[in-house]
Amino acid sequence: MVRFVDKPYVSKNVDFRLSSIKWKMACGIGMTNLHFITLSDNKKDLFDIYPAAVFKQKNIRKSNRVIIGIATSFKEATGLVEKMINECLSERGSIFEVRSYYEDFIKDHT
Repeated sequence: MVRFVDKPYVSKNVDFRLSSIKWKMACGIGMTNLHFITLSDNKKDLFDIYPAAVFKQKNIRKSNRVIIGIATSFKEATGLVEKMINECLSERGSIFEVRSYYEDFIKDHT
């Protein structure tokens, strides 16, 4: 089942309450103008950005994904990913540590 970290990264234009977003996600209610950021399923890529409409599909909602970021557009989502990578660089100092940094982040915040 799709889960959220306790305090996901959000873009400044996300004006929805997290509890409302979680409820809509669980029920499969469509949400417009939202994009969710998760760790990529494969080990080559860092993140995946999904439009909220993808999560209307029951098999996607039942998958084992953890949402770590919410944005109102794809452009804001890419900006949020940039911010997340810069935060990791300041913490760990290496671009090669981004995936492990966010795997640890998920373990600590779910």
